[in-house]
Amino acid sequence: MFWKKDKSYIKFHTRKELLDIIPHPVPANKAMPNWFKKLKPVIENNEKANAGTVKRCIPVLDAVSQGFIIPLWADLQVKILPIYNFKDEDGKIVHQEARDNPKDLINTITNVTKEEIKGYEDSGELGILCKFPQIDLGVGQLLSSHGWEQVGNACDLKKFKLGKALLKFTNPWNIKTAPGWSVKFQNPANNWENDIQLIEGVVDTDTYYNEVNFPYVWTGSTIGEYIIPRGTPLVHVIPFKREEVELEVGEINQKEKDKVFSKMHTKHFDRYKTFFWNKRKLEK
Repeated sequence: MFWKKDKSYIKFHTRKELLDIIPHPVPANKAMPNWFKKLKPVIENNEKANAGTVKRCIPVLDAVSQGFIIPLWADLQVKILPIYNFKDEDGKIVHQEARDNPKDLINTITNVTKEEIKGYEDSGELGILCKFPQIDLGVGQLLSSHGWEQVGNACDLKKFKLGKALLKFTNPWNIKTAPGWSVKFQNPANNWENDIQLIEGVVDTDTYYNEVNFPYVWTGSTIGEYIIPRGTPLVHVIPFKREEVELEVGEINQKEKDKVFSKMHTKHFDRYKTFFWNKRKLEK
């Protein structure tokens, strides 16, 4: 008897009532970065042998087209505001908050210390406020946060002006993969259209059938209001099979390298694609 080999698969599931409401995950080759899609494969008015752009670079193409993309399920409003120190009549700081209009808090009572605010000053720091429209995805709070202590002060995210504000998307999708397969969650490859920077992670989605949420920081530092539209590529999902890989460190095989070099230089362009690249089977 011949046993049919199990096929690899990935399944994205959400609540029934959301299936016709929120945009669905798609193969990454259907959601490549806009700059890459618009780029022409050749530079105009250059010699053909030297006119290729990164559009013809197969490693870049593979990076942006492998795996799947989870689009943003609703418009995201992001407001970057100054943080103000609010003071009592003696000049003591009694409250700190990021606000559009700090004057609105003058002569009000603080919730915690119950003291009256009489003045304010710009702290020199920035705050971030993120908000979705009033949509119920059935997964509780759509946006939440983590304390900075969870990554520790050695974490390099602090180099961003708002890097210590660890935020988190609540994901409406449950993901299921074939036995032995996991997925890596990362930023959409080579996509810099907005200032969302995900904290990447790997989950064994063949056994963990539950929402996987996405922590992130905002890398921008310009005060203002931004709308990240529904459908924007948000998360790059890259499935991989869990297999042991043996590591070897050794001396270069110069003969093999020279052979590759010589073969490549029998063509002006598309060298890697012509001689060494294995055509990908597109995800369905």
